Amino acid sequence: AERVLRRRGLWLKVAGGAKAELLAAAARGAPAEGGVLELGTYCGYSALRLADALPGVKITTVEVDPVHALIARSLIAHAGLDSCVEVCTGHARDLIPRLRQRFGDDLRFRAVFMDHRGSRYHGDLQLLEAQGLLVPGAVLVADNVLKPGAPLLLWRLAAGGPA
Repeated sequence: AERVLRRRGLWLKVAGGAKAELLAAAARGAPAEGGVLELGTYCGYSALRLADALPGVKITTVEVDPVHALIARSLIAHAGLDSCVEVCTGHARDLIPRLRQRFGDDLRFRAVFMDHRGSRYHGDLQLLEAQGLLVPGAVLVADNVLKPGAPLLLWRLAAGGPA
């Protein structure tokens, strides 16, 4: 899809190309235990890339827009990966505290990809930590931190710890 659109001077609003390679490499470099959490599913492209990079690893992806979630579920099912990619619909801040209830007490994530609203990244990371949902050494990849921006997350990371 990326090549076809690029030839026509169009683009697809996904983390494709070099971003997709970086995301896959970061996920492969994460600790060996746990699943992967994506915040901001859109059409499911990144979730599919993550599932391809980490065969057999459970990918949980959260999308606030029910239409986008439906499209993502359809594409994921069409790719035959609906057994390892779960699409949850709702706001991350509402769903994160309920993930263990839905998926079990052993749920923890080796990697998190934030690609939703940058102003929520900091609060969502705090929720993940407070819920004990990150394995030690978990990898965090956050898209669009400069534009439109994720200033609180960047401040926290620059300061070297919790804000």
